[in-house]
Amino acid sequence: MRISVIVPTYNEGKTIERCLKALKNQTFKDYEIVVIDGHSKDNTVEIAKKYADRILYDEGKGAGAARNLAVRAVDSEIVAFVDGDTVVPENWVETVSAALEGGVVGVGGPVSPEGGGLLDKIVYFICADLVRRISSALGSHHFTGANCAFLRSAFFQARGFREDLDMIDDADLSMRMKKFGKVKFEPKLYAVTSMRRSKQKGHLRTIWEFIRGYISLFSTGQVKKRGYLREIKKE
Repeated sequence: MRISVIVPTYNEGKTIERCLKALKNQTFKDYEIVVIDGHSKDNTVEIAKKYADRILYDEGKGAGAARNLAVRAVDSEIVAFVDGDTVVPENWVETVSAALEGGVVGVGGPVSPEGGGLLDKIVYFICADLVRRISSALGSHHFTGANCAFLRSAFFQARGFREDLDMIDDADLSMRMKKFGKVKFEPKLYAVTSMRRSKQKGHLRTIWEFIRGYISLFSTGQVKKRGYLREIKKE
């Protein structure tokens, strides 16, 4: 099945080239790279044009809305998602293809932090990677938008990413996807991503915002918008 790898960007000039180079050099061949840009003010689009098969522009409604727009614009059977500050191994697309077979409609994998000290990595492992592994083992998948993929038909059945959520919309979607087929955590679907968000906001604040977000989502079905993504400086 053909795969569209969707990369939402906004002022990612310092990180996007490594991301797209990795995606361009994949062992799997039947795929395309689609960059959906939030009208960046730096050289993100200029760099993306060297590697992406298609460049689209979002409507300024956030990452979830941008991803949804891109999914509507493609016609591949599988849609995969990587962030603009994330790097994947050369067999990443091939792993996505192999994972989405036998009734599996969604897959996500581990994400490791790039850079940072030992404390940074410990905090990231406990609060992000370990939580995803444990929740998946318990049957409640919390994938990250930086490293996941879905059958496009099931994605539409689930109505895609909730555009009214400013954060954890990726975890929300992965939890809802199990209504439409098998969803699994695949350790081989590996990615490395920047720690800039946690480092800029502070580990304790980041942890608290996610805890508060999950509590709000499970108790009210909503998460108050806080500008979580766009307030991060792009380095």
